[in-house]
Amino acid sequence: MFCPKCGKEIEDDAAICIHCGRSLETKKEDKPEYRESKAGIGVVMGLFLGLIGLIIGLCLYPAETNARKTFIKGWGITFGVCAAVGIILFIIIYVVALSTITPYI
Repeated sequence: MFCPKCGKEIEDDAAICIHCGRSLETKKEDKPEYRESKAGIGVVMGLFLGLIGLIIGLCLYPAETNARKTFIKGWGITFGVCAAVGIILFIIIYVVALSTITPYI
């Protein structure tokens, strides 16, 4: 068996690493608790409500009017900004998550 901290070989039944002194006993608080993320539900609800808003907006404004053209332009700008912010946040969260991962050696 190898020590998870220093990587040196130790006896299989050792409670403490003789090289670095790390306790090899597993404690309940050492193991992280994982909870199911509800982010997927929020994304689906956001897309659904956005689609409902688009359909209602298109139904309210008559075809070929300036109000409808303005609504469609505004909707496109809003969608573009939201998509850009979402992508930037995803990249930031991804980079932070990668920087907190410690590889096993």
